[in-house]
Amino acid sequence: MSSNTYGGVERCLTRRGFLRAAAGTAAFGLLQIRGGPAQAAAVSTRPTGPRRGGTLTLAKTAGIQDFNPMNLRPGHFAHQRALFSTLVHYDAQLRPQPELAEKWEFSADGKSLALKLRQGVKFHSGREFTAEDVTHTVEFASTSEWVTMRSLYQTVKKVETPDRYTAVLRFDGINPGVFDLLDTLYILDKETIKDLPKSPIGTGPFRLERYIPNDRVEMVAFKDYWDRGKPYLDRYIIRQIPDVTTLAINLESGAVNCIWQATFRDVARLKDAGGKFVVDMGAPGSNMFCLTMGCKTEPFTNKKVRQAVAWAADRARFCKTTLQGLVEPTCLMWPLHSWAYFKDLEGTIGYNLEKAKALLKEADLEKGFETEIMTSSKQMFGLLDIAQILQADLRKIGVNARIVDVEPGIYNTRLLQKRDFAIAADTYGRASRDPGTLVTAAKSWYTDKEGGKTRFESAEWDQLRHDLQSTLDQEKRKAICRRLQEMALEECFTILIAANQRPWVLGSYVREFTYDLDNSPFVDGIWLER
Repeated sequence: MSSNTYGGVERCLTRRGFLRAAAGTAAFGLLQIRGGPAQAAAVSTRPTGPRRGGTLTLAKTAGIQDFNPMNLRPGHFAHQRALFSTLVHYDAQLRPQPELAEKWEFSADGKSLALKLRQGVKFHSGREFTAEDVTHTVEFASTSEWVTMRSLYQTVKKVETPDRYTAVLRFDGINPGVFDLLDTLYILDKETIKDLPKSPIGTGPFRLERYIPNDRVEMVAFKDYWDRGKPYLDRYIIRQIPDVTTLAINLESGAVNCIWQATFRDVARLKDAGGKFVVDMGAPGSNMFCLTMGCKTEPFTNKKVRQAVAWAADRARFCKTTLQGLVEPTCLMWPLHSWAYFKDLEGTIGYNLEKAKALLKEADLEKGFETEIMTSSKQMFGLLDIAQILQADLRKIGVNARIVDVEPGIYNTRLLQKRDFAIAADTYGRASRDPGTLVTAAKSWYTDKEGGKTRFESAEWDQLRHDLQSTLDQEKRKAICRRLQEMALEECFTILIAANQRPWVLGSYVREFTYDLDNSPFVDGIWLER
């Protein structure tokens, strides 16, 4: 029996058996995901041990919308695990590791999970973390409209707290994504949840000292952090540099120590800079480039028109130019490493303008039409490129598409709240975890009634998603995933382009730089050798 149980009673369904039945295994092969091989092998063999002190300054293009750690945005990943802790986190092999929960145990039927919580943990406010905070966090995560994976947390039907340091999560049925849930459930202080958007109070290794909107976040080491002896750094600063072309300049000048999501051209150049910098391509499959279609916006109510757009998308050109040939194009919703990736379906949709024209003719739109492609160059690298490449090819089939490049705030509001767009150059996450998590926690795959981006509706799609989460039999789940993939290729409400690798580049003196499956750094273990 794994050490991550409590009470000394071995249940019929162990953690290892549960994971094997639910998801199989996934080997990522990345040095930087916490729990993988030592980073020193990739960077240097010189370090003899952590050095204390210093400031790490990380730069990225995307800004902060709020400090809600479960509002999963590119601008939020850099601070999530600095300010907050989760109950459990995955290592590089998708094995759950203790964090605020020291031990856990499933009931025999797999419908409840008891978590033995770490004692003596303090929030930045000084108050002790208890099981009641788990209750309030789950309630927030399952009800707030600003929680990205709300439906995943809604699978918890009840939280029981038999004592101060035990929380029991109860589900209506088997929950294959339970560790996905625990890995992303950032624990909030029950007394300050209402102040969360502007005043984050967590149990993370750093506490907020100053926030200057659209400029920087400054954090200082939390002296009462539960993992004694950490963090090693004194300060952690996150800078927003909206112009992606200047990220590399700031790193080379020494103004920052680490950059995230620089242009692939700059990444390739810095990789060959004589050992001054370390390049890591980021968590695999954590994010995917796509076209998001407004299925309630004419003429995209007709799936043949959506299919025409899919066949007019030159994925290979985008990968060769924007991604510098470092990433392969795909039309499939799950990434290559997933057991829900079906190689024989790759290429089902490709780049064929004649096919696109024929589909428009079938839709009685052979003369073309006018439309709009929404994008946000400041939201994420590559989105404007996708829009421009698609615009050029749509013009060849008689479709005049105007590009609207908007600020991230407007982009997210139109995409997620108003849902008033025709085509959006977009991305989605959650692809690197359990396959069921993707279709139940990423809004690109939600239906209209759930607030899905595309407003797509299908009773069969809903039933398949439900069935996928109702069994631990991986062969059954794989068959369901295949049908979901086939439907996605047929309906073309979310059109895949390529995996969105999110590269990190850091000074070679930055040690033990690790991150989770969302590319959120574990800042507590980072130290500077200089």
